[in-house]
Amino acid sequence: MLISTIFCVSMVATRMYRSYTLAYIFLIWNLALAWVPYLISLRFIRYDIRQQKISSIGILFVWVLFLPNGPYIITDLIHLRLREPIPLWYDVLLVSTVAWNGLILTLLSVGNIHRKLQSHFSAWKLWIGLFILFLSTGYGIYIGRFLRLNSWDIFLHPISLLHYSLIDLIHPFHHTTAVWVTVLIGVFLSFSYTVFYLIGHKSNVSHEIT
Repeated sequence: MLISTIFCVSMVATRMYRSYTLAYIFLIWNLALAWVPYLISLRFIRYDIRQQKISSIGILFVWVLFLPNGPYIITDLIHLRLREPIPLWYDVLLVSTVAWNGLILTLLSVGNIHRKLQSHFSAWKLWIGLFILFLSTGYGIYIGRFLRLNSWDIFLHPISLLHYSLIDLIHPFHHTTAVWVTVLIGVFLSFSYTVFYLIGHKSNVSHEIT
């Protein structure tokens, strides 16, 4: 993933060099944010949950807040349009590659947390929790894309964030965009992680058999 990230940064740098503009430089920042939940998950798996309950809950809370930053990059596809002198196909490849990296980092991150919690919760509880997590991630992406709020705004602007969330919760049919984005992205992430998990599980089983 580090090599792939360097490749993405190189593509952005090449675009800046050829176009003499800073268009799409925001992808580097978005990709850096996508690394945050993955790095947090690496730290979480080192915790002894039974002995460090408060610390574990705290770091898990921060992880949930930053998790939407990975798949959020997929929505950056809305910025695609022809920007001379760079051909459109290059920008499509650029944004798609960065979005792919963000998605993979998300799946790896969730996989780390999932494996860590398997010894503490039953399988069905974890899968229900994952589906709820992916729905909340979808809503987090809606907040970021349409309300232009960030993960850290829960600390900087908690009242505003709570206000918008309560309005969407109380009047969901008056804010259909929030519902559609939350559900569709939640289902998409659920399918993506299920495939990711099954591939990894099948690989482990095959390794044990051999």
